Amino acid sequence: MARRQAELRARVGEHLDAGESFLAAVWVARDSGLPLISRITSWQGAPQGVLGLGGPAMQAMQANPHTALDGPEGSTAAALDRHFPHDGTAAALALTDTRLLLLSVSDHTPTPVPAPPTGLADRVRRLIGRGEPEPLPLLVLSWHCPRAALSDVGLSDPEGHLSLRFADGSGVSVVAPAMLAAPFAEAARPA
Repeated sequence: MARRQAELRARVGEHLDAGESFLAAVWVARDSGLPLISRITSWQGAPQGVLGLGGPAMQAMQANPHTALDGPEGSTAAALDRHFPHDGTAAALALTDTRLLLLSVSDHTPTPVPAPPTGLADRVRRLIGRGEPEPLPLLVLSWHCPRAALSDVGLSDPEGHLSLRFADGSGVSVVAPAMLAAPFAEAARPA
């Protein structure tokens, strides 16, 4: 889990502006009304260990693709809601000292070219390493707003709903694993 969070932090870091400080990131998805265990599965074709949906959970998500949106068209929450993936996959929500970012999984995932084994030790490392999950895919910036526009972040534990409230009075609720969303909610609190 710590390795995946470190990888997510590195992927988010690729989108930070000069001088911008990373605070937290978490995988989120639209609320499907399904139990939390169904929401923390791999989606078809995605690397193992990334929050997403697959199989029956994917179908249920497509049947009810809306987040819990509270706000009119044109509000900050509505703008964020429009950018959540509709195909049941997860997106990364990241917080920096200056922005709130939504990053989606890129369609283009580079395939690493393995180096040919040079010796017995390298071959053993490769053999042992086969059980490790694939690296996280590339992320693309889908949406962002100023950090000041985010007025409150709430977390319902153990359900795993992350509620975002914005300065314009709008809000949106998404699904996030509570144990990973707690540090995000804590980082969002005013100092």
